[in-house]
Amino acid sequence: MGASNPEALVIFGASGFVGRNMVEAYCDLVPTVIGVTASGNAVPGCDLVVPVGSLNDIPVLPARTVAVNVAAFRYDAGRQEMVQNDILANNVALTNGFFGFCAQRKIKEARIASSVAVYPAELDVLDDEVAIDLNRPPFAGETFYAWSKRWAEQLSQLYKAQYGINTVAFRLSNPYGPHDSVTLTKAHVAPAFVMKALNEAPEFEIRGDPQVTRDFVYVGDVVRAFRETFEWKDRNDFFNLCSGTTTSLQTLAESALRISGNDKPIRSGAPGAFGPNKRVSTNDKIRSAMNIEFTSLSEGLTKTIEWYRDALAL
Repeated sequence: MGASNPEALVIFGASGFVGRNMVEAYCDLVPTVIGVTASGNAVPGCDLVVPVGSLNDIPVLPARTVAVNVAAFRYDAGRQEMVQNDILANNVALTNGFFGFCAQRKIKEARIASSVAVYPAELDVLDDEVAIDLNRPPFAGETFYAWSKRWAEQLSQLYKAQYGINTVAFRLSNPYGPHDSVTLTKAHVAPAFVMKALNEAPEFEIRGDPQVTRDFVYVGDVVRAFRETFEWKDRNDFFNLCSGTTTSLQTLAESALRISGNDKPIRSGAPGAFGPNKRVSTNDKIRSAMNIEFTSLSEGLTKTIEWYRDALAL
């Protein structure tokens, strides 16, 4: 990172999946990395970590500070339908706290993780070069989550108008990689499939239709995309952060089993999947804005499997 990069980063959600990967990547590149987490417990690589309820404990920050929000409410996938109110309330509160902190500390550059779930449900292609009508219903099955992410994007524009805060928002597809949850029901889809491939269960279960397709993006690509924007100034924009390639759950399962070297039958049909059967996102806009090449699914799964083998002591 060059001389014009930030003197400090404040990362909301530093102990989470994407946050841990960010801290690991940025701690040797930025002079000061401050984490904001629910507990305030230490995060390797952070110079300081404070609980989200104690933001006043963060010392005076240098002028060239970038604030990043990758914090999100994590829940058990088995209770997805039962925790919708918690998802909405907690994500909105995290977003409000993040932008309020930026305004109070006069931080002018913000970066946030949004989601492709913000797009209206009936779209065949999720194109970030086309303006979204946020009044049309978002994807069925994750509407409360989608509304919380729409709120974040709307709030960024309000804070730009009122406080001059510039926000770059990344609409993530399905991120995966190291530092995700080691609890099967709390992990994202691809890491959950990795754990299923590695565990001792006699069968690999796919809940729902195995032909459901998603765009899986490796977390290292997410981290690089955020980093590319740290030198940007006075830019407000939205980008799809996706690989640009769709993969069925069946293919994902087969790939995880093959790369892990395990051979077990795949069983599907149990209820539990939600959202649309197919979700196609474009990434032409982000490719034209920055120098980024996306990691192949095979390479990303290989790195993810290596991390989970170590984390689970397999």
